[in-house]
Amino acid sequence: MNVSVDTIMTWLETSAGNPWLLATALALATLATEDGALIAGSLLVGSGVTTPIIAVTALAVGITAGDIGLYGAGWSARSSKFLRKYLPVKKSRGLRRWLKGKETTVLFASRFMPGTRLVTYVTFGFLKLSFVRFTLVMTIASVLWVTGMVLFISEIQKAFATYGDWIGALIAAIFFVGIMILIRLLMARQKLAPALANQLDNREKFEGFHE
Repeated sequence: MNVSVDTIMTWLETSAGNPWLLATALALATLATEDGALIAGSLLVGSGVTTPIIAVTALAVGITAGDIGLYGAGWSARSSKFLRKYLPVKKSRGLRRWLKGKETTVLFASRFMPGTRLVTYVTFGFLKLSFVRFTLVMTIASVLWVTGMVLFISEIQKAFATYGDWIGALIAAIFFVGIMILIRLLMARQKLAPALANQLDNREKFEGFHE
């Protein structure tokens, strides 16, 4: 689904009068586009439309729920030919042995590694790895990620709001994109990031997998 930040902002601003409605709308927006909802939530905090607590809670709940949904889809794919056809479960078959002993690290790191989340979360469900561990780690990672981004981006917006609301919002969005690029570069320097990427792309190991 192609949903722009402007579309989300318009949708959320119509819910601004009711904190519960706004929180629900913000959480649902993460299911359409996680990054877009995160930017929108940060901008709403920066413009004073909502509070950091409401935005962070709604975003963290929505993101964690989406992660759990992917875990559930992976779990269900074991008995569903339809899901196995459309989900990247084949990639999970080469990850079983590699993941042993590093499940928590991989889960936590995947939250900050765009491009690895779908396969990683589906894999944990498909392999029936600990649901309690998955939920706990992803909840902590989501809260830390969302809190840091919302507070930082909203402060950037406030700092430049004196030049105009839209200028402040635009600069804050640019900072968000810059942070995402920087995180990718930093993660690429770590041993886990390229190792996980190589495992996700390594199709030669799939044939040796046995349920």
